[in-house]
Amino acid sequence: MGSIGSLGIAVSGLYANQRSLDVTGHNISNVNTPGYSRQSAIQASSFPQNIGYSGAGVRMQRGTGVDLMLIQQYRDEFLDIKFRRANKELGYWDAKQSGVEELEAIFNDLSEEGIQSAMEKFWNSWEQLSKPTGRLTSRALVKESAIALVESLQHADQLLKNFRKNKDSEIKDTVQRINDITKRVAELNDMIMKVEGSGAMANDFRDERNLLIDELSALADVQVVYGKSVSVLMEGRAVVDLNNYEELETVPDPDKNGLVMLRWKSDKSSVSIQHGRMKALFDTRDELVDGFRAKLDEMVKGLANEVNKIHNSGYGIKDEVQRNFFINKGNPSSNEIDIGSIAFNPELNDYDNIAAAMDLPPYNNEDNRIALAIVELRNKNIFDQEEYNESAGRYDFDEYYRNIIMELGRIGIEAAITADAQISMIKELNTKKGAIMDVSLDEEMSNLIRFEHSYNASARMINVMDEMLDIVVNRLGIIGR
Repeated sequence: MGSIGSLGIAVSGLYANQRSLDVTGHNISNVNTPGYSRQSAIQASSFPQNIGYSGAGVRMQRGTGVDLMLIQQYRDEFLDIKFRRANKELGYWDAKQSGVEELEAIFNDLSEEGIQSAMEKFWNSWEQLSKPTGRLTSRALVKESAIALVESLQHADQLLKNFRKNKDSEIKDTVQRINDITKRVAELNDMIMKVEGSGAMANDFRDERNLLIDELSALADVQVVYGKSVSVLMEGRAVVDLNNYEELETVPDPDKNGLVMLRWKSDKSSVSIQHGRMKALFDTRDELVDGFRAKLDEMVKGLANEVNKIHNSGYGIKDEVQRNFFINKGNPSSNEIDIGSIAFNPELNDYDNIAAAMDLPPYNNEDNRIALAIVELRNKNIFDQEEYNESAGRYDFDEYYRNIIMELGRIGIEAAITADAQISMIKELNTKKGAIMDVSLDEEMSNLIRFEHSYNASARMINVMDEMLDIVVNRLGIIGR
């Protein structure tokens, strides 16, 4: 009977080390799996068996082997919380930096097609026309430079509109991803509860769930409440509770020309996302783009109004008709001209109609006072910090436009510096998390050798027990037969 008990002990060692080898192999095979937390097989001695009393009256027990108690996952929930807080900030500043970089490409003044370059050519063309030698060729140059400036402004305006539409599409895609994550987390909650209800640990399902929550933390502010399963709150509302989940939806916003707004799908109540990538997308779409378009629009209004005011007071060399230089392309009779409606007056396609003189024709060929006044307009301070001011201002056209570019650059630098700081924090947290949960191949190879030797020793013990039992069963008591 003792031999049979020893055989059971050896079998338990064989089984425990086999399972430990399985866990080690699982760790090694998942060394490059994102979000995987290393696992360890926890062994403990089996419940001992009472075998009676010693001669001194002391109760004696015999060991019965080893049991595999638990396959443990290594993870620090406190570091997870810190990581998700930092990831929320990184999601916001990274998306904002990306948006600013796209805007900088729209306000591209390093190329010949940029607004700054087009304005420079426009003012220079008037300077050429103001010279005594500036006649037909100079008038043609004024026309071409004005058309180029208008096209640059309209192109920038269209790019800004397209930019908003692209951000709107990103918002829709992000909402869909949020819904996919919350749905999957709810499914994983259900699977984990079923698996762990039988006493096992659903470690791989937990890894997938944590990885999804980490991703969600970059998109919006999330809080995780741990229990038998996890509940996930986003912006204060439970989006996952047990195996139930809440979805967001996008609907056209009547106050933003059909661009989308968010609301909860279940009760149609509005949602205001205050953190993460989603917040940055809304800020970029609604505040950043609108703000810079409004500033550019103020510059266009000032340019059109001031140039028209001077040009409409002068005459060309062909007739006595006074004309505006810029018009509203949708309503030529309107004096309301902005970045979306500015156009070069087609009546000036006849170069002779471009007003450079203050005197009436036909004896005004040498009169360049209107052209000089428009040249002087370049250095006239007609802008305040935010808007066009007809009476007085602190900035001329060049300064005002440079302020727009400088403000965009300042926002970009702020976003880049903050994003880099968050990236550094994330790297530090990932290093700390990795020290706990990442798989070390050196450690796993050491475990592989250790469990292999233990497995071989248990197998050897079984052979020994088998030989002992063979002697007892087949060889004892055969003398005299």
